[in-house]
Amino acid sequence: MMRNGVVTIVFAVLLGPLLVGCVSLRRTEEARFFVLRAQAPSGSENNVTEPRSGLVVLLPVRLPGHLNRPQLVTEGGPNELLIDEFARWAEPLEPALTRVLAENLATLLPDRQVMRSPFPAGAALHCRVSVEIESFAPQRSGEVVLDGRFLLLAQGDGRALALRQFRLRRGPVPVGASGVDAEAGTAAMSELLLELAEQIAEGVRRIEISESTATPSARQR
Repeated sequence: MMRNGVVTIVFAVLLGPLLVGCVSLRRTEEARFFVLRAQAPSGSENNVTEPRSGLVVLLPVRLPGHLNRPQLVTEGGPNELLIDEFARWAEPLEPALTRVLAENLATLLPDRQVMRSPFPAGAALHCRVSVEIESFAPQRSGEVVLDGRFLLLAQGDGRALALRQFRLRRGPVPVGASGVDAEAGTAAMSELLLELAEQIAEGVRRIEISESTATPSARQR
């Protein structure tokens, strides 16, 4: 019996390193981190020789709580979310949206100074931009959506100068078991933010046109 015990101990000593080696060879999936980037349109703001005038302030972008999370979310249906634990945002999503939109607007409005809120006291404010996003995520089908609305607010009394609903689409992008391909999905999301910035810039220009055509008495009211 004692001999059998010795054999068992020796076998365990010899087999132990092999078992440890087998375990160490198994690698868990590593998280990947993604960022949203401004998409420079054709042309360059450097072509503008006139100084920037009038301040366009972008307020913090608002996002639904179920989308404002570290992981990339795919909308699987009206009441279903697919969370990819290994595809994560490198920065909080709401500040990232605000940053990218501001960078895009600065390029699209080269004659205006674009700034994120807060802005310096006493600045010559042209308007404030408020953006509320309802949906900003890839779909199970591979389509990437950006829905919501933006509001342009007057510099003085804060009245609404323009209200626009937006429904933007990109894709389809490749889809896997855990949702869309993260790299393709986030690239499409950056492209959608440029489309949104183009709509906002158009709204700002329309304000400028309406102000320039208004009578002096109307501008004073």
